[in-house]
Amino acid sequence: MLIVIIVLILVFLLNFLAYWIICLNLKLPKSESSELYKKIFPIIWIACVNFIPFINSSFFKPFFNTNISYFHQYWLWFALMGLIIIIFGIKINSLAIKLLKTTNSGEKTSELIRKGVFEIVRHPQYFSWFIINLGITFIFDSFIGILFSPILFMVTEILCIVEEKYLLFPKFRESYSQYTKKTPYRLISPPYNYLFIIIGILVGYIGLINFFNI
Repeated sequence: MLIVIIVLILVFLLNFLAYWIICLNLKLPKSESSELYKKIFPIIWIACVNFIPFINSSFFKPFFNTNISYFHQYWLWFALMGLIIIIFGIKINSLAIKLLKTTNSGEKTSELIRKGVFEIVRHPQYFSWFIINLGITFIFDSFIGILFSPILFMVTEILCIVEEKYLLFPKFRESYSQYTKKTPYRLISPPYNYLFIIIGILVGYIGLINFFNI
């Protein structure tokens, strides 16, 4: 099981690097295959990060001895929280996709979107991917999933920073600069950032309680 998780993490990181090699071009000509990979990239990303908490779920402890419960007797409360987080993430993602489709439908050159959920954070889709994975991790009670969540958040933040620096700023120039001033938050804006800090502290506290009780 641990080997599978390591492979998933490696595929996740390689997918991240491959995406940026293609996006930055590195003096390579654009091709249909590179454009196709840009569409495949989120599928691989989402599949890898969401399969980790699934395969490491404490539900599969009878089959994998290395799988342990993180929440123990508190699991039901965090499962309910995870369900709420997933619904919230799906809603954000659907709103972002709807805006992307309606704004750029039939257009060859994409347009900078500054309304709706994009008015709250600059990368709502990436944020939705992260919190959906967090909700899945809570529901499946995955120890490794909990440990991987901060790493996933940092990688997602790096993805946003690099995308803005090498793709969005050069493409939209001054309009994107003005957009960042009006919408200063990349992934999480107040009051949600405070809420997730509280959730993080609570998850860490539960982990300490269960660790010392073992």
